[in-house]
Amino acid sequence: MSNVSDQTPLHDWHEKNGANMADFGGYHMPLWYASAKNEHLAVLRHAGLFDTSHMAVVMVNGPDAFDLLQACFTHNLAACIGAAKKPLYPGRCAYGAFLDDKGHVIDDAIVFQLAAADYMVVVNAGMGGPIAAHLSRYKNDREATIADLTDQVGKIDIQGPAAVQVLYGLLEDPERVFDRLPYFGFKGHFRDQPPADDTVRFKDGTPALVSRTGYTGEIGFEIFCDPDRVTGLWEKILEAGKPLGVLACGLAARDSLRAGAVLPLSHQDIGHWPFIHHPWPFALPLNKDQTGFTKPFVGSNALLDID
Repeated sequence: MSNVSDQTPLHDWHEKNGANMADFGGYHMPLWYASAKNEHLAVLRHAGLFDTSHMAVVMVNGPDAFDLLQACFTHNLAACIGAAKKPLYPGRCAYGAFLDDKGHVIDDAIVFQLAAADYMVVVNAGMGGPIAAHLSRYKNDREATIADLTDQVGKIDIQGPAAVQVLYGLLEDPERVFDRLPYFGFKGHFRDQPPADDTVRFKDGTPALVSRTGYTGEIGFEIFCDPDRVTGLWEKILEAGKPLGVLACGLAARDSLRAGAVLPLSHQDIGHWPFIHHPWPFALPLNKDQTGFTKPFVGSNALLDID
């Protein structure tokens, strides 16, 4: 047994199914099952299913939630959607980072706008507390509530060309879910939250938030749900995907896939050094001639001082 104290809801399933386990971000996680190479190829050719419940969720709600995130997040949420740089709106999300006053990365994140004054911030394992504290530090007199939901949200990702086909047979109303669901778009809620007409459910009754995002560079979806529902949903996806070559995948394949897609690994490719002059300029609010930023944010002055 591991000495690591934190486990995802799928921990026992991983061990029963022969996963090679190791510490990752303070969680006992599967690195691979039979073969990391086969899992990597499965995602490229078919689809792979990943346990990502170790990642953390921070909720930011209230009239000034947008202003607080604008002050702390690198991406300009007022100009981040599409080529026209439209503002973030409910059902869309944006990638960026939270920096300290030196311009160094505390963590990268995806910000989801659930409603006009409700945001979900998804960060890396063990970072829910630090990011919630960072937001609280800069809250000042803003009217916003910050809640760290670490270990209170279940999350699994299905990635690869067969992902749509697999989920299509498991969702209660797949045509509504997939209709006009763009990249970095999402539908539903991970709990029974209003509005009811936006609820996404699987056929077993599981309410979920389904996001067209992921960490492999392939078409795929991140699924957020109640932790008690994760194992049942995981098993149903694997069973439905078995004829299509879907495999359970560990973090080794996720790492090789994200490296091939040139996606950053927090605290390795980005971390305690300035968040600039890197392959991910879309995460910064650069102006047209890239000589400055379109908004101020924590750490922006430090970045502008770097030649």
